Amino acid sequence: MNIPTRLSLLSWGCALLSAVLSFWLFWQAASLQISQLQQTHQAAIQQLLANHLTGDTKILTRQLSSSFQLPYLKLSQLDGAVLHEHDNAESGIELARYALALFAVSLDPMEIRDELHGLTVSFSPALQQLLRQLQWQSLLLSFASALLVLLPFYRLKNQPARKPSHALHPLEKVAQQATGQAVSQTQTSTSGTTAADYLLELALVDQLTGLPNRQQFVRSYETLLKNANAVHHSLFVVIRCENLNDINQQQGYLAGDLYIKEMADQLRQLALTPQPSLFRLNHTDFCLLQADASPEQAQQLADLVLQQCQLYLQQKNLSHPVLLGLVLTHQGKALGELLALADTAIGLARQQHGKGSVRLYLYNDQEHSAHQTSFSPQNWRQLLDDIIEQQLLTLLGQMVQPLNKGSRSYTELLVRFRSKDEQLLPTALVLEMAGKLDRLLELEKLIVEQAMALASRLPTQTLGINLSAGAVQDEQFVAWLDRRLSREPELCSRLVFEISEQGLQHNLRLSKRLLDLLHQQGARVTVERFGMGITSFKFFRELKPDFVKLDGSYTRQIEDDKNNQYFIRLMVDLAHRIGIAVLAENVETAAEKQMLESLLVDGLQGYYLNKPAALE
Repeated sequence: MNIPTRLSLLSWGCALLSAVLSFWLFWQAASLQISQLQQTHQAAIQQLLANHLTGDTKILTRQLSSSFQLPYLKLSQLDGAVLHEHDNAESGIELARYALALFAVSLDPMEIRDELHGLTVSFSPALQQLLRQLQWQSLLLSFASALLVLLPFYRLKNQPARKPSHALHPLEKVAQQATGQAVSQTQTSTSGTTAADYLLELALVDQLTGLPNRQQFVRSYETLLKNANAVHHSLFVVIRCENLNDINQQQGYLAGDLYIKEMADQLRQLALTPQPSLFRLNHTDFCLLQADASPEQAQQLADLVLQQCQLYLQQKNLSHPVLLGLVLTHQGKALGELLALADTAIGLARQQHGKGSVRLYLYNDQEHSAHQTSFSPQNWRQLLDDIIEQQLLTLLGQMVQPLNKGSRSYTELLVRFRSKDEQLLPTALVLEMAGKLDRLLELEKLIVEQAMALASRLPTQTLGINLSAGAVQDEQFVAWLDRRLSREPELCSRLVFEISEQGLQHNLRLSKRLLDLLHQQGARVTVERFGMGITSFKFFRELKPDFVKLDGSYTRQIEDDKNNQYFIRLMVDLAHRIGIAVLAENVETAAEKQMLESLLVDGLQGYYLNKPAALE
């Protein structure tokens, strides 16, 4: 065998060895990372199960689905009876499945037995996208190695047969280059640093903002739990971009992505010592986490976040609300309870309607110790049951003032909830928790019953009843409402049902059926929060509501906002053409009232005109 042939075989062998070794080391690093991700999910779900207090499978399913991306999830009793199952797993990862099996890493669903609740939870983390990327990278790596294998033969075929004995043969150069590349590639793969870092970035970092994602937050909080000192406090802040979905629908997803990126940049600029950890929990929520925080530091952080968000919204001339929920609590609190407290704080911040684009609520567990029986997450179910069974609610009225003799008007009913000890509860928070605990429809039925009873006692009053988006999109509730109204047809002509524009958009077929049956019963309909969605006037012409109530954001300082003036003038003109009356809410100054009158709206509502009050 001549020297060129031996060199070609040597080069081919080195290239083949490099390809096999690179492929092996690549998937070895990948298997370690995938295994770590599976263990992280398993530990986090075990933690959530340990803190699941209600015992309700529906609530547990919602918590698992909202906290983790699980293409496959199955909840069953220990005897095998299936309580819930969904399977959205995708194909196309066979190569990854085979390669990971070489390192004893299985992609089959993982299983957790919860003896306390008598449940078995089977799940698969959302790894499909990551595994597809790994497959393509490994295939590219194999393709590059194959080129190294073929290159010596190509050079040998195209080289002259003889060269001077003192010159270095080109095949020797090729062999050296191929060997050097193989050694370099082997060293990089052996260290595993590049592959592992890339996998870690994909798995634990939000790709849009570059911030650590929810999985990394769970890992960080587990570390905080292990090192917890009950004497100290931890501070947890949720920043919710409330109207991100509206931005996506009205301006496009690129505008929504830009909004989130810029908000992340604003939060990174918080000048605090020590600097809190910043995460992106989901598509609307950011969070800040700081251990060993004092009440003074909590207030300082609250002020800084508030100022930073207000500055950004003013610079961009945005009116989209941002909700801030801060929880200052003893370290070592379970993750599930902490998230529930944050939801409470967000709900209380949302309750501050009309107090600016950025709304904040600071929840200190020491200051709220007297109200723990009302606001602690584990007692919400009992609290809601008490409200429904004992009818612990009051209906107040706020009149819509007509602006001309031909205008139709009514008094909107506003519900106020209270606990057994007569403590007043935040309305928005009660409705939000009722939705999470599957009590919303029972609560809605109670409100309708109370409103109809009030209407029978006030024969000269026309009353407005608010229906939530969840209720109007539930076919069973719509059927119940139809039957209930048909029992007292004489009251229906004095009832106006208020439904949000966004609630009607979810299911147009059911929305049209609801409005048709309300009109058949003799009741009227108001589409509230009008102007915040993307519904066309063709849609309203088909639904034929009686009123549209402009969202309160159009009313605030309308006398100085030319854009809002133009919008309202256009809406009034178009609505009047199809026989719909236009109402404006949240009127709080004489200047706002005067401007809205000049724009020819049909009715006004707000604290400047009258405050909610008892009707009896």
